[in-house]
Amino acid sequence: MMHFTADRWSGVLGMNARNLYVERENTLEAIRLVNNKHLTKTALQKANVPVAPTLALVRDRRELASIEWQALPDSWVVKPNRGRQGAGVLLVAGRDSSGWCSASGRHLDQIEVEQQIREILEGEVSSGIADRDDAIMEPLIVPHEALKEVVPVGLPDIRIISYHDMPVMAMLRLPTRASGGRANLHQGGIGAGVDLATGKVFRAMMSGQPVTHHPDTDAPLIGLQVPDWDRVVDAASRSGSATGLVYAGADIVVDQDRGTVVLQVNARPGLEIQNVNGMGLADRLERVAAASSTPA
Repeated sequence: MMHFTADRWSGVLGMNARNLYVERENTLEAIRLVNNKHLTKTALQKANVPVAPTLALVRDRRELASIEWQALPDSWVVKPNRGRQGAGVLLVAGRDSSGWCSASGRHLDQIEVEQQIREILEGEVSSGIADRDDAIMEPLIVPHEALKEVVPVGLPDIRIISYHDMPVMAMLRLPTRASGGRANLHQGGIGAGVDLATGKVFRAMMSGQPVTHHPDTDAPLIGLQVPDWDRVVDAASRSGSATGLVYAGADIVVDQDRGTVVLQVNARPGLEIQNVNGMGLADRLERVAAASSTPA
């Protein structure tokens, strides 16, 4: 791995420059692939990049009617194949006497779950202009025990931006009660800059302000060690080439039982990671580009 020093605000990458990287480096074929979660998982699996197992891929109402509900594990998630930003995702946390309960504790019956899947199939919650979509069912991710003090609710994830398969910047996104249990920085989640060499948090931001402790648990953030870090970085570094992307953002979780799991790969990862790290991306990308073009 290339070593990056704490260059702070040198070489901030703007939106136009980011778009140039995407247009120049990422083919339309690769972009279309990563916009499809099922195809992305298939490509990652072929490259031995860890992903969550698929319990069911529901492509039409016939396949919806054939789901063996009792064969599902107690906790699982259903999401649109081409959804974005969590739209249409249903989290099932366990069974109760007449169905299931959601992650928030609300009762769910089979009729309600089937209706959610129908809305996904009809494209009502999916990105783009598609008039239909597929529904993917997967086991529910359980955050690693090492993060329990900073995850009072919801699921944290790690975003790593890579260029030519070289990780260049990382952040840990932590949900809060203010964010509704979502690891969304614009809704009140915490963004924590992670040192690529060690996997330790060195800076954390919430709603544009620096924080040192989690607001819900008062657990310290600075110095927090992301578990399974070597495998997290390895998975990120291999996600780009596995999907055909040169400039890529991998979203990764560390499950209590399965360890590192890649959730999705982005062809246009956002730039908020620079504010979280207090560092610019441009210089790092230029260094990787120069190293990639140097003859062996």
